[in-house]
Amino acid sequence: MRKRKKYKKLFGRKFEINLAGWGIGCCMLMLFCVPILGNTLGNETTYSEVLLDGEVIGAVADPEEVDQAFLNARAKIARETEGLVLANVECSFQRVSKLFGSTLKEEQLEQVIYDLLQEKVKTAKQKYYMVKVNEFTINLASMDEVQQLLEAALTANDPDGLFQVQVVSDTSRELNAFTVQVTPKEEIADGDGLKALDFAEKVEISEAYIDADQLTSLDAAIDEVTKEKEKNQTYEVQSGDTLSVIANSRGYYVDEVLALNPGLTRDATLHLGDEIIISVPEPELSVMRQVQTTYEEDYYAETQYVDNDSWYTTQTQVLQEEVAGHHEVTMLTTYKNDTQSAQEMIAENVMVEPVPKIVEKGTQTPPTYIKPITGGTMTSTFKWRWGRMHKGIDWAVPKGTAVRASCGGTVVSAGWSGGYGNCITIRHPDGKMTRYGHLSKILVSAGQKVEQNQKIALSGNTGRSTGPHVHFEILVNGTQVNPLKYLQ
Repeated sequence: MRKRKKYKKLFGRKFEINLAGWGIGCCMLMLFCVPILGNTLGNETTYSEVLLDGEVIGAVADPEEVDQAFLNARAKIARETEGLVLANVECSFQRVSKLFGSTLKEEQLEQVIYDLLQEKVKTAKQKYYMVKVNEFTINLASMDEVQQLLEAALTANDPDGLFQVQVVSDTSRELNAFTVQVTPKEEIADGDGLKALDFAEKVEISEAYIDADQLTSLDAAIDEVTKEKEKNQTYEVQSGDTLSVIANSRGYYVDEVLALNPGLTRDATLHLGDEIIISVPEPELSVMRQVQTTYEEDYYAETQYVDNDSWYTTQTQVLQEEVAGHHEVTMLTTYKNDTQSAQEMIAENVMVEPVPKIVEKGTQTPPTYIKPITGGTMTSTFKWRWGRMHKGIDWAVPKGTAVRASCGGTVVSAGWSGGYGNCITIRHPDGKMTRYGHLSKILVSAGQKVEQNQKIALSGNTGRSTGPHVHFEILVNGTQVNPLKYLQ
């Protein structure tokens, strides 16, 4: 027990001595360092910290070194990588002041940036060539493949290889762009044959940086560009056209044509000049060609007409029959792919002059015929009835209904006429006559001029009649004809 107490006493003394000595040392050190520290804080070092995407990567004494080191690092990566290098990186610097710190030399900073950029490179896009035809585009690996693609599009239209494709730099544009020209390899010889060749659409070529998986092989590109595909076009209805004629001439069903034209029905009547949508097979890149051909043929002069102001336009008479002539012609025909789009006669050698056909024709508008009553129920038409021919039309109407002239003319007769009862007959300017029977009251007299739609009588039930009605006839050269063919 005594030893333990003695130890504690000795230890406590030693600790007190050491603590006292440490305290005296610290006070002396503070008296020595405070003036020096004060001077140091007044002389801090100012330099620039470099940040890449917001993270500090080092420091430089001169901030101008930052931009140059960044550009040098990017340039080095670009030289070492084929194609277009993409790295979404932001480089900046900030001014700081610190007591302690180290700075990088420009070469060291460049290496640091280079190493970090290598990690941030996202894609390296390769340079290819984009061929654009209207809205259609395709990417090829080289200009040589572009050349082969365009030549393949011409082949079917230039079996003898008379023309060539030239890809020419487009100096009007800032980017590397090219236009296409189709030119003859040699001077085109005189005589028949292929005279001109060109693409129907504008072809544009430009350099493009894309991923490798967006590239199209040459064989696939040729198939894509030259293969015919269905494309909608507007067609103008010609004389004699019907939906079935239009569909059959193109190898389609009528339902397929109707599907392209909402609102058009199977029983619709087409008129000259109407426009409908049809589907036409065409390649993405069409070719226009001009071909010269020379041949002999019979031909006819245009028909000549002589006006006759005393005739109606429905009246004609041939004064001289036509006789064919004979000539040799040279034609320049334009085709779009295999479809003829235009033709021009560029030379003619007449061997026999044609004799024109001469026709005399009327100029006056022929009269029209209207229904002689308003309303009424048609009870009999122009047909066989009860063992004999009914030579007109019957309309059942109440007695006293107004009867009007179907066409203007001169009253031939107005009075009783056997089975017709009270009857009126009118002669018209075109030579036809109209007859109105079973009238209750006549309002005109023979020799009187009447106008179309003028009230001439009241309906009735006179003569051979089974009830109140109007019997109406039209006569041509004295013979009754079906009135429904003439009434408007």
